[in-house]
Amino acid sequence: MKKRRNILAFLLAGCMLFTAVPADALAQEASAEVSTQETEPEKNPGEEQGSASDEQAPEGEVSGKPQEEESGEMPGKPETDQAVQEEKEKEPSGDRADSQKKENEENTPKEEEKEQSDGPVKEEELEAEEEKPIEIDPEDPGKYRLTGRGTGDVASSKLQMQAVSHQAKYSDCIMQHGVDVSYHNGDIDWEKAKATGKVDFAIIRVGYRGYSNGKLAMDVKADENMREANAAGIPIGVYIFSQATSAKEAVQEADFIVSKIKGYKIDLPVVLDFEYVATGVGRLYKAKLSKAAATTVCTSFCDRVKALGYTPMVYANKTMFSDKTYAADFSQKYPIWMANYTKSTSYAGEYEYWQYSDGEKIDGIKGNKVVDGNWRYLNTLRITGSTTNSVSMKWDAWSGAASYDIYRKNSSGKYVLLKGGVTGTSYTDRSLSAGSAYSYKIYPNAAGQERKCIGFNTGITQLKATSLKGKASAFDKVKLTWTKVAGASSYYIERYNSSKKAYSNIKTASSKSSSYTDGSKNASTKYKYRIRPYKVVFNGRAYGGYSKAITVKTKGKVKAKTKVKKLALRKSASASSKKLGTVKKKGTKITVVGSSGSWYKVSVKLSGKTRTGYIKKSRIKLLKK
Repeated sequence: MKKRRNILAFLLAGCMLFTAVPADALAQEASAEVSTQETEPEKNPGEEQGSASDEQAPEGEVSGKPQEEESGEMPGKPETDQAVQEEKEKEPSGDRADSQKKENEENTPKEEEKEQSDGPVKEEELEAEEEKPIEIDPEDPGKYRLTGRGTGDVASSKLQMQAVSHQAKYSDCIMQHGVDVSYHNGDIDWEKAKATGKVDFAIIRVGYRGYSNGKLAMDVKADENMREANAAGIPIGVYIFSQATSAKEAVQEADFIVSKIKGYKIDLPVVLDFEYVATGVGRLYKAKLSKAAATTVCTSFCDRVKALGYTPMVYANKTMFSDKTYAADFSQKYPIWMANYTKSTSYAGEYEYWQYSDGEKIDGIKGNKVVDGNWRYLNTLRITGSTTNSVSMKWDAWSGAASYDIYRKNSSGKYVLLKGGVTGTSYTDRSLSAGSAYSYKIYPNAAGQERKCIGFNTGITQLKATSLKGKASAFDKVKLTWTKVAGASSYYIERYNSSKKAYSNIKTASSKSSSYTDGSKNASTKYKYRIRPYKVVFNGRAYGGYSKAITVKTKGKVKAKTKVKKLALRKSASASSKKLGTVKKKGTKITVVGSSGSWYKVSVKLSGKTRTGYIKKSRIKLLKK
C-alpha cells in the first residue's frame, strides 16, 4: 500500500511540473520537432521502414511520422504537445508556410493556363448554357405531337427537305420551303434561320384551346415570333391548335386568333389546326364528331376568318382529311395544309402546304433541336361556284401576264388544254356532268418568264333536286316520300325548328331509300320538312338543290286506358324524371297527345286537376289509333 502511495505521489508531482511549463516553451519545442522532421534525409531502401499498412499522409498532415506513433505506441511527447503541433500545422509559418504556398500554387492553375488547356469556348456550348428548359402548359394540346409523341400520319420523323419527292401534279408549280413554330421551339434567331435558305416562310402558333378544360390560351412566344419574323422580312402565317367541337366554338377560335394578330404583317393564311391530341385523348377526340359535323367546324372557322378580312386555311393530317372530314367541301374555296410524315405522300386530295417532317434541322432554331419542315406549292385558283353542269373559278393576276391558259385533267389523269389565251382572271367551264369532279391548272403567258403553274384546284358539279311529299300516318307520325336522283348516294332530310328558327338534319337516308317516317310527334301539330340529295365525290359532297318545303299536320288525339294500377306520371320521357303524380286505378281513362320513344305523352285527371306527362307505352292500351 505504501509503495502504491509513492507511485501516485510521483505521478501527481510530474503533472504539476508539466502544467507549470510556459506555453511558448512548449510551442518552441513543437516547432523544433517539426523542423527536424521536415529536414530529415530520405532513408535508403532497407533502412528503418514503417508498418506494412503505411500510406501516403493525407494533405495537410506531416509525412514521416515517428514509427512509434504509427505502431500505436505511446509517443515521447505528452498529448498536449501533440495538440500544439497539430494547431501549428493548420496555420503553417516560416519555411513550412512557404513550402505549402508553393505547393498550392503548383496545384492551382492560373486562369491563363486554364484557358490554354481548355481551348476557346465553342459557340454551341455557349448556346447550350443559355438554353432554358421549356415550360409546357399541361393543357396544351400540342404537348404530345410537338414533343415527338404523335401517332399515325404525324409519328415522329427525321426527314430532311432534300429527301422527299413531290407529287407529279406539283412538279411545275412554284415551290417554297418553310417552318411552323410554337413556344416548344424556344428562342429563335430569325435572321440566322432565314440566312440558311430553308425558311422562305413561317407559320407561327398564336394560340390553342385546352384539350380538357376547353379554355383558349395564347402561345407565350407568339408576339416575339411574329415581331422578329416580320423584322427579318420572312412572310408569315399564323395558326391556332383547335379543340373545337361545334360551329360556335370554331367561330370563337377564329375571333380569338384574329384579335391577337392585329398590328403584325400577316402575308399567309390564318389556320385552323384541326387534329386529335393523341389517340383517346382530348375533347375533340372524345366528341366523336361525324364527318359532316367535323366539316362544319372547319368551314365555320374559315368563313369567319374570311369575313374578318384574312385568308383562312385548314391544317390536318392525311387521315383526318381522308376519313374524318369532307375535305373537298372547303378545299374548293380555301387552301389546305396536309401533314403526312413520309418521303412521298399518297394523299389524293388538293393541298397547298405539305408538312413532311418534324425533324428538320435549321440553324437559328435550337429549342427542340429540330423543327417541322413544310413545302408550299404556290396556288391562287379558287372554285367560286358550281351547278349541275358547270364549274366557275377565279385566280390572282400574275405580274407580266398578257393572258392565261387553262388545263383540265382528263379521264386518263393527264392535264390537257381546255382554254388558251384567257385575258381575264376568271372562267366558267360548262357542259359538264352532274355530280362529278373536275381538276384544273392555270398557267400565265408572260414574256421572258419560265412557264410555271400558278393555280390548281378541283371543282365538283351539283346534283339535280328532288321533290318531297308527306302525310300524317298517325297521331304521332309523319310519312315522307321523294323521287330518287341519279347519282345520289344519300339524302339529307331536314325539319324546321320553330324555337331556333332554322332547319336541322333529322335523318340521312341511303340512296336505296325513297321514304322515311318521322315518329315521336305531338298529335294535331303541324311540321315543316325539306330534303336534298348528295353524293361523295373527290372526298367532297356534290349536293342537289333543296326541295320545296312541305307542311304536314299529324292526326288528332287518341283515347286510351291504363293496363295496371299505381302508374307514375313523369315530367319527361324518363324513369328518373320528376314524378308529377300517380294514376292509382287500373283501367283509368286517359288521352294520348303524343309520343317520345318508348313513352306516350298523356293528359289525365289527378286529384281533380288535369295534368300532362309521360307514361311508358307498355302500361297503356290505345282505344283508337
